[in-house]
Amino acid sequence: MKRLAALLTGGVLILTACGSGNSAPNLDALLRDNVNAGLAPLQNGFAFANFGAAASQEQFDVNDLVTMFGAGACVDGQVDPCAPTAQAAAWARMVNDARQSGHCEGLVVQASARFNQKALPTTAQLPRDNEVLHGVYRAFATQFLPEVQDTAKEWSNRSLVDIVNELTSSLKDGVTDYTMGLYTDKGGHAVLPYAVEFSSDTLAVIKVYDSNWPGMDRYVVIDFEKNEWFFSFSGRDPQQDECVWSGGPGDIDLTSLDARTSAVCPFCGDKTTVT
Repeated sequence: MKRLAALLTGGVLILTACGSGNSAPNLDALLRDNVNAGLAPLQNGFAFANFGAAASQEQFDVNDLVTMFGAGACVDGQVDPCAPTAQAAAWARMVNDARQSGHCEGLVVQASARFNQKALPTTAQLPRDNEVLHGVYRAFATQFLPEVQDTAKEWSNRSLVDIVNELTSSLKDGVTDYTMGLYTDKGGHAVLPYAVEFSSDTLAVIKVYDSNWPGMDRYVVIDFEKNEWFFSFSGRDPQQDECVWSGGPGDIDLTSLDARTSAVCPFCGDKTTVT
């Protein structure tokens, strides 16, 4: 049994959880700056929760392929109407298969991009209609682009200090440049970091938009002494969650929005970039 008990006592966040522990990293390079990009989950996150593929009859389809990759997804480059190439059709099937258990990646990518663009209406005002759903599907699909997978793998090999320092530096600019992936033997989940707060020299709280909990305050705790992170995936009250997720370096990654928007079509046979 694990419990994440977050209590502010004299300005120090006390964390209680079971865990195997990892060797402590060198903390000399840790920035220890409190930063907030200004994102508010209640306004800048979706009002509806993460959902599985069965929640809608809509699928990632040929129109999504054309929107993302243009004529390169179509036989003979003919867009209207587009008959997807065999490789494009196989890629779409792969995306739809992966959508079955949820769209957390697509929801946080869309929320991040719209926040950075100061798009109106705000994300929370968007209905769960087909246009919005397909935008989420396309954002979800970007995780399967080779360049995106490469950058996530690179960050999974970095230290917790490196990850927090990068978030601290990027969030100072008032934009959300990175999504975060968290992984355990129970599964994986994507969230959107928007603030970093240090409750002590060795404890950081990363505030995140979590599509499983619309409008609610959620966070990832980084304990640098233990070299571990902790995250309440399923608890309505994170402080009382008895099934808290935990992990260390290698079980957490970052993926930049730049990698998603500059990636090359994996099946077009040319240098077509994602749009």
